Amino acid sequence: MSNKENGFPGKELHALLSGRNRIIVFLVISFSIFLVQAYYGFGYHSFGDESGHDIGGWAIEKGDVLYRDYIDAHGPLVFFTTWLLGKIVGYKYAFLFRLNAVFITLLAAFGLYYASNAPSWRERLLSPALFLGLLGPVWIIQALNMNGYWIFGGDLTVLAGSLLVVPALLDVPVKKWGAVGGGAALALLPFVAYSFLPVTFLFTLCLLVVLCRRASKLSRTDAVYGLAGAFGAFAIFLGWMLVYADLKGFVVYHFINNQFYYAHYIPFSFGAVLKSLRPSVLPENLVQTLAVLTLLIGSLILMVKTRYKLAALIAIAGIFSLDARGGTTFHDGAFVVAALGLVSQMLPVWLDETRYRLSSCAGVLVACSLLVGVHAVSSPFGEDYVQRKRSGFHPFMASHDLIDQKIRQYAHPDERILVLPYNPNVYIEADRLPIKKYHDYLPWEADYAKHPVKGYERDICVDLPKALPPVIYFNNWTVWGLWKPEQFMGCAVQILQTQYGQLPGIPDVYVRKDRLAQ
Repeated sequence: MSNKENGFPGKELHALLSGRNRIIVFLVISFSIFLVQAYYGFGYHSFGDESGHDIGGWAIEKGDVLYRDYIDAHGPLVFFTTWLLGKIVGYKYAFLFRLNAVFITLLAAFGLYYASNAPSWRERLLSPALFLGLLGPVWIIQALNMNGYWIFGGDLTVLAGSLLVVPALLDVPVKKWGAVGGGAALALLPFVAYSFLPVTFLFTLCLLVVLCRRASKLSRTDAVYGLAGAFGAFAIFLGWMLVYADLKGFVVYHFINNQFYYAHYIPFSFGAVLKSLRPSVLPENLVQTLAVLTLLIGSLILMVKTRYKLAALIAIAGIFSLDARGGTTFHDGAFVVAALGLVSQMLPVWLDETRYRLSSCAGVLVACSLLVGVHAVSSPFGEDYVQRKRSGFHPFMASHDLIDQKIRQYAHPDERILVLPYNPNVYIEADRLPIKKYHDYLPWEADYAKHPVKGYERDICVDLPKALPPVIYFNNWTVWGLWKPEQFMGCAVQILQTQYGQLPGIPDVYVRKDRLAQ
């Protein structure tokens, strides 16, 4: 008796999931996974580093100069995009700034589509679909949903690689606008974070090695277009910084403060980097393991397909440099995105002659990512899948909790407050900007205060007594369980005890005594 007679439509199901239909099914599933996770990402927990970017864009909009009035250790690109997006969505609903992460990721996916040489639009969509299908399950776990520098660094690396570096290595003609876009991505990477300078340098070196080969299809014209994109992006961004940022302050607070002060507080060693590359089934290492394995797959395909082995090794080293800290949780987000981007571009190249089989291989990879997404615990909040579901959907915005109402009561809308030692979320929840130069104060910033660059002094013991804000939120946090506020900002603690009074029943909110008496 046939399957049809048994009531099991085997042939019909096989026909439905074969050929071009299989590709369409894969595309729909992958895009759906990403869109669903992107939606839920808008309502997941807020994170201090991300809130610092949101506040920075808001402060710039209100006239502050980045790295002079609003000082933060992160690179300027995320503040630029936040300020730009704020022109459209405003600053009332902070969760909307997570659109930055969605936009830059969709742009990277479009780069994969644009760079593809597949004969039909369906097959050109396979690379971006695989990319989004792999990202979707780890989108929230890896904090890629946030308005942070990790997602920018990873997606710009994907754009530079897909539009310029990989086509050059494969002797595929580089498209004019691909060269422009790839060059622009390379130029912008160091403005995301100076730690992305190595990938910019190594990608550029890779292109120079290929360009110097006589038989290479990477032409001088391609190089000119790439340089045009790089210089164009650099000029536009430099123009913005000349108006809205302090260039020397950028060097002081982003590079010097991070490299010579903050670096002493974070574990860094080549041993940690090598250890992070070892496969592990521990929940906190699962996403990193997925990234390493997919990068190995993409790298092997690239090495087999290219004639420029040395140049390819240089490019692969550039991607590995994205995880210079040897992180295995959300801190390695840029590395994760770049690794998934490379395999998404290289898998169709490997299966060029068997494109319908590609959808099956891609489906296996996405299934692996889904499995990782269920079991991994690598977000800043350390929640597993069940806990993430229970946390619910809570878009981040100004709060009406009692604490925030009291802050607004004692600090007028045009007045600024201070949060110590660190909790930028309070500024958004209370709908008040931080005082100039300080939205936090941490041990490495106290170290810098002892040996500041001339003209860029930043010592809370000197500046706070000169202009006491009406409200200080002080949660007495022991930084990373090691450094008590009394150890690195004892002067501020003393000012709280003498110049401020605590609100009854709200121990973290301190109101200046003259304001409290009104």
